[in-house]
Amino acid sequence: MPSAIEVRDLSKQFPGDRIYPWRPPRPATVALDRVSFEVAPGEVFALIGPNGAGKTTLLKILSTLLLPSSGSAHIRGHDVVSDEAWTRAQIALVTNTERSFYYRLSGWQNLRFFASLYNIAPQVLESRVAPVAESLGLTDEILRRDYRTYSTGMQRKLQFTRAFVLQTPLLFLDEPTSSLDPVSAEEIRHAISAECRGRGQTVLLSANNLLDVERLADRVAIIHRGRLEMIGAPTGAAVERTVRVFVRGTGDVARAAVRGLSSGPIGALAAEWEVEERAGIVAIRAETADVRRVVPALLDHLWREGLAVEQVDLRPFVLEEEFIRRVEASRPEPEEAPSLG
Repeated sequence: MPSAIEVRDLSKQFPGDRIYPWRPPRPATVALDRVSFEVAPGEVFALIGPNGAGKTTLLKILSTLLLPSSGSAHIRGHDVVSDEAWTRAQIALVTNTERSFYYRLSGWQNLRFFASLYNIAPQVLESRVAPVAESLGLTDEILRRDYRTYSTGMQRKLQFTRAFVLQTPLLFLDEPTSSLDPVSAEEIRHAISAECRGRGQTVLLSANNLLDVERLADRVAIIHRGRLEMIGAPTGAAVERTVRVFVRGTGDVARAAVRGLSSGPIGALAAEWEVEERAGIVAIRAETADVRRVVPALLDHLWREGLAVEQVDLRPFVLEEEFIRRVEASRPEPEEAPSLG
């Protein structure tokens, strides 16, 4: 069985624009640089990366909305360029900027119109819509209202309803929960998990909300500066060896609090205590041999030192940590100021 998605050395460049007629154009922008990966049938594969890293460009190429500059991309064994019409029939796409719905039509009228493009009979459409709409909280009264009266959350839910009822082999999601309230975001995550897992649908997920990735993805890769790098499973190994305690305060106070741990009973179980400060929250981290023994003693020590503990995290792998580490590691070194001496 061929891979659901196969990408080989895919590159995309956008020509530089010309600000003024008398000036040469600016250099071309490299959106994707020899990207390669495969997605197995039924897998939920996530792409993360900073804004402008190339995630949406990749989705548009795989959806036949953009042509690649070089390399190849295949959907279920078919080339996305030479088999464009066949590829489009295999994919449902949900973007974070939807403009295809007709504002003066109701939700039901929009769904019937788009379903007719796929030759889906009205009776079949209603049977497919019912369970999805119920899980997303789209009542019949809402579906009978004009689309122009919908909130952002309702519009996004109608997008997912349209994508799910098509029952295509592949589903592409571009930041599915952006600008949504926590309740709507959780409803959409649940619907993605239930609908896609239930029918074995392959999902390619591009997200800035790392909670979406942790909840949904089987594997994750990061795109930065047009290059793709595999990370693996978003939750990492199951062995509990890492302790992270988040406290409110300054890094200097936290470092003073853990300075004496290297010679005490807590430090004897830890290789090294790391202290990192970000936006008023200090993270204290260590790899330990016995998490259950370390955590109570560590918390008691921090409280005695007057630090306000806000969160304890025992996950062996934190996607946000890995994301920040890789992005910061790839930043170019600042140039040294010229010497005046």
